[in-house]
Order: sequence, then C-alpha cells, then structure tokens
Amino acid sequence: MTNDIIRIMKKVDEQIGYDLNEQDIGAVLRYMQLNDPEHATPERAVRFLVTWKKSLRKRDINSPLEADLDEFYKQFIKTDLEQSE
Repeated sequence: MTNDIIRIMKKVDEQIGYDLNEQDIGAVLRYMQLNDPEHATPERAVRFLVTWKKSLRKRDINSPLEADLDEFYKQFIKTDLEQSE
C-alpha cells in the first residue's frame, strides 16, 4: 500500500524537490499513532509530509524546531479534516 502512495505522490515530489520514502512515511505515521491515533493513516502521513516539506521550502528552513512540527501538525489535521468532509 505504501508503494502505491509513493507512486501517486511522485509528481508532487518532483515539484517540491523531496524524495518521498517509506522511512519518512513510517516515522510520521509513528508520530501520529503516538500523538493522534484517531487520525493516523498512511495516506494522511503522506499528505502531511508533502505539506510540511512545501512549508519548509517556502520558509527556507532546513532544521525546524520540534515545537514548530507540533504546531504545524495541529493546523494540518484541522485543514485536512475540513477538506475531507
């Protein structure tokens, strides 16, 4: 299933210069399972990674703080849920 997700997201990867991979998806999925298990899905992990990387590119940040990640995740879930309805 993860390989299918990666294949689908390749076009986006090329646009933002990020090589989406199973290791990163797994790490985000573990983060989600620990912090927000209700919303933890591989598809949402991919959407989060792409959104997060786009945001970092726009802000030209290479090493964001963990607090930035937590706040960004909360905003992402809110927006993602609204778009899923």
